[in-house]
Amino acid sequence: MDNNNLLRLIAPCGRLCYTCDAMKDGVINQAAKKLLYVLCSYDSFLQSAPDSRPISGKYSAFKEVLEYLADVKCNGCREDHCMNKNCIVPECTKNQNIQFCYECKGFPCDKTGFPDDLREKWIRKNKKIKAIGIEKYFDEEKNLPHYAS
Repeated sequence: MDNNNLLRLIAPCGRLCYTCDAMKDGVINQAAKKLLYVLCSYDSFLQSAPDSRPISGKYSAFKEVLEYLADVKCNGCREDHCMNKNCIVPECTKNQNIQFCYECKGFPCDKTGFPDDLREKWIRKNKKIKAIGIEKYFDEEKNLPHYAS
């Protein structure tokens, strides 16, 4: 994968936009689209046999969530900014003319305002990118849950 595409998929803080629920063409967006496709006639099945599945009454809410996830439009933190409106990292790295926080001479700084658990992940992920490079980093991180890693 080329460097520009990797930069689109990896936020400047080191988290993967690719695994975020807001990322257009990210793993969650792709999975939601696939589920909607394979479930395309499930509505009519449930209407013809409403008591055939214990979850029948909850399907419409589930489908609404899938439709939302299938229609997200974010192009990643570098282009559309972080979904967390308080995040300063994309703007800060842009102003510093760097790709990732680890490249800054002040890294790690206290400017981010990250809570302790996110701050630890931010530092760890930036050190990992620096150590192994963005291609290997992406390969190792792309299958990890976004909200747990």
